[in-house]
Amino acid sequence: MKKLFFLSLFYFTSVFASGGGVNSDNTFYLPGTSPSEQKGKWYYGGNFGANFWNDYILVSVEPMAGYKVSSKFSLGLKTHYSFIMEDNDVQDLTYHNFGGSVFARYSPVPLGYLHAEFVYRNYEQYSFNSVSNKFESDRVWVPFLLLGAGYKQPLGPNASLYAEVLVDVIQDKNSPFKKWEPIFHVGAAVGF
Repeated sequence: MKKLFFLSLFYFTSVFASGGGVNSDNTFYLPGTSPSEQKGKWYYGGNFGANFWNDYILVSVEPMAGYKVSSKFSLGLKTHYSFIMEDNDVQDLTYHNFGGSVFARYSPVPLGYLHAEFVYRNYEQYSFNSVSNKFESDRVWVPFLLLGAGYKQPLGPNASLYAEVLVDVIQDKNSPFKKWEPIFHVGAAVGF
C-alpha cells in the first residue's frame, strides 16, 4: 500500500511539473487550455480497491458525486461496498460490507484541499461459538468522522486524480481501523 501511495504521489508531482497553472479563483488549468475555460459544477468519480494475499481477498468500490459550491468549496456523497473472503483454520468467512457518507472539501491553496467526511457503514462481524464450533455472523453499524487533507492533480480540462490522508476522530469500538491509523485514498474524478 505504501508503494502504491508513493508511486501515485510521484506521478502526481511529475505531471504537475510538466506545466499548467492556477487561476486567481484557485481553479487550475493545463498547458494548451485557456484559463477562461470553465468546467461544470458537478464532478463524479470514486475509488476501487483490491487486495489478494494468501487466503484473503478484498474487493471494494466507492463511487462519489460532488458539487462545487464555489471555486474553493464543494460538497458530495459517496456509497461504499466491499466484499471480503478469508480462509481460516475453522471455516471460510465471507463479508459483505456497505454504507454511505457525506463529505465537504475546502481548497485553501491551489491543488490542495482539507477534507471532512461523515461515514456510516454496516459491517459483518464474526464471533466464534464454542458450542457449535463455528463462527456466527452479526451485523453492526459503525460511524466515522474522517478528517484530513488531500492533493488533486489535473489530467485534462475536466478530469483529475486525487490522493488524501484521513483519520477517524470518533474511534468507535466497532471500527475496523486501529486507533489513529491513517487512511489513504487514491482516486479519480471527472467533472461535467
